[in-house]
Amino acid sequence: MTEDFIGTPIDLTVIIVYFLGILAFGSYFARYTKTTTDFFFAGQRFAWWLVAFSFIATTVGSYSFIKYSEAAYTYGLASTQSYTNDWMWMPLLVLGWIPIIYYQRIRSIPEYFERRFGTINRGLYTSLLLLYMLGYVGINLYTLGIAVHALMPSVTVLQAAIAVACFTAIYVTAGGQSSVIMTDLAQACLLLAAGFLIFFGGLYQLGGFENFWTHVPPESRHSLGEFSGKSNLSFVKIFWQDGMANSFAFWFVNQGMVLRFLSARSERDAKKAVLFNALILMPIASFAVCNAGLLGRAMDAVGMFPDGIEGSDAFVVVSNM
Repeated sequence: MTEDFIGTPIDLTVIIVYFLGILAFGSYFARYTKTTTDFFFAGQRFAWWLVAFSFIATTVGSYSFIKYSEAAYTYGLASTQSYTNDWMWMPLLVLGWIPIIYYQRIRSIPEYFERRFGTINRGLYTSLLLLYMLGYVGINLYTLGIAVHALMPSVTVLQAAIAVACFTAIYVTAGGQSSVIMTDLAQACLLLAAGFLIFFGGLYQLGGFENFWTHVPPESRHSLGEFSGKSNLSFVKIFWQDGMANSFAFWFVNQGMVLRFLSARSERDAKKAVLFNALILMPIASFAVCNAGLLGRAMDAVGMFPDGIEGSDAFVVVSNM
């Protein structure tokens, strides 16, 4: 097994311990799952900050580091906008949607569609939801399969995706929503810590923040650079594509989000979780996943990057330096 693994024995040990730890989480929280309410809504006992961290783990994945580091290497700070576009939906979510699902005792999005629009519309929505989830889950499994295949070339992408799907089904079935939220907490902390560990390690390699910022190109220092003509990334297009369309679908018609809202111990906790996530955690997460791209631009400027490196390689190169 180690002969096929691209990495050190320590890397392999960390991966194995991680997966065993996830299974242990699912097994441990299975003891608290005795009813359907426990399974789907975690007994409605979680504090707002736990639910907020679960939102982060749902949004940020290992693939986010590759994707947004490449975007930051190419476009600079403007790449953070994809994670900071949710703010305009917060009033409607906090004052409208969350009270509706709590006080109307809505348990699923199809149930809401049936109450509001009738049985036929419920069936139509459910069909569209299944197609959406097929693509949403499928692309995540495919991405994880690519990552596993890169580490272990003898394992095909399809084999890796099937293994990850089976592994996920085991711990979710064992522990229900409780295991999902607690696992999300652990993953969110690990992902954020890894992002900032890379950033501070990169600052050390560059000789401090001043050297880092000096060598970041001026056009990469603007989050809304299109206003001043300093970035060729259209934040207006991102706003409409990501902020208006994707964010609405993610927060309002995503069954996974409804389950998390209803896992909070009160309506007030659900609202606090949403606001804390949008105003505090998401900006932090956006920088955690994209800073490797900015570090890469600075390192490239001082000659620390190997020749022929592209934006898609920025995260891997920076994290290995």
